[in-house]
Amino acid sequence: MSTMQIASPAHLYYLHISSENPAKLAAFYRDHMSMGETVHGESHVLQGGARAAIISPGPAAQLVSPAYALRDQLALDALRERLQANEVPMTPLESPLYLPGAFVIDDPQGRKTAWGLPNRPLIEDQEPARLQHAVFQTTELDAVVDFYVSKIGFTVSDEVVNEEDGRIMVVFLRSDDEHHSLAFFRGSRNEWDHHCYETREWNNIRDWGDKFAKLRIPIFFGPGRHGPGNNLFFMITDPDGNRLEISAEIERVAAEVSPGIWPHNEYTLNSWGRAWIRT
Repeated sequence: MSTMQIASPAHLYYLHISSENPAKLAAFYRDHMSMGETVHGESHVLQGGARAAIISPGPAAQLVSPAYALRDQLALDALRERLQANEVPMTPLESPLYLPGAFVIDDPQGRKTAWGLPNRPLIEDQEPARLQHAVFQTTELDAVVDFYVSKIGFTVSDEVVNEEDGRIMVVFLRSDDEHHSLAFFRGSRNEWDHHCYETREWNNIRDWGDKFAKLRIPIFFGPGRHGPGNNLFFMITDPDGNRLEISAEIERVAAEVSPGIWPHNEYTLNSWGRAWIRT
C-alpha cells in the first residue's frame, strides 16, 4: 500500500490545546502570533492565514490532538480506505475548523490525531509562520512509530540512533514532501514535546526573535540548525509552558528517498552548539 505522501498528502492544520486558563493562553496566541479569535462555547478558536488553534478548558500543557488537513476529498477518501483496511477505528469529529466528514483516531497509547478538510483557504500571514509540525515524547517509541507508518501511512525521513546500544531515540515522520510533520522522542514520559511554525528564511527567524525580545519572551533553545530536516530554529514557551518553535528552510524529501541515520548527540540536534537532550 502506498504512503500518505503519495496517496493522501496531509499537512498539520491546527492544534487543539487544553488549558486551565484558556482565555489567557488564547490571548497569547491571538496577540503574539497574530491570529483572530472567536469563542465557541467554552473553547477559543484562533485563526491566522496558515496557522490555527482551538484552546479549551482542561489540564494545562496538553495537546488534545494535532489536526491534519488533506489536500482534497480524494485524498481524504484514500486515507479512510487505508484506515478501514488496517482496522483503525475512526470517530466522527465536529470541528469549527473542518468541513463535515472529519474524524479522530487513537494511537496505541491513546494519543489522538484529527483528520479532515479545512473549511477555509489557507493563505500566507503578514508575519509568515505556518503551523508545520508537532512532536511528542513517548515511552513506547517502536510501537507508536510502527502504528503511524504501517497503519496511517507516514514515512520515516530520519532516525536518530544511540551509538552505544543501537536503540532508535528519535524518529521524524513525513505526511507530504516536507521532512516531518510529526516526530517522536524516546523518553521517560508520555507528553507533548513542542510544536513548530515554519517561516520562509533566516530573516524571518530574525524578525520573530526581535518581536519576542520586545515582548520580553526569552529564547530557551537556539538559535541553531537541526541536523535532521536541516532547518534553522529557535524555541520559546507560552504562558502554560508549552514549547513553541520558529523554523525556516526545512528540507523537502522525495517519496523514494530512504531514511537517514543520525547519531544521538548534541551536534545532531543543533549543529551550531548546545542542544536540549530529552531524558
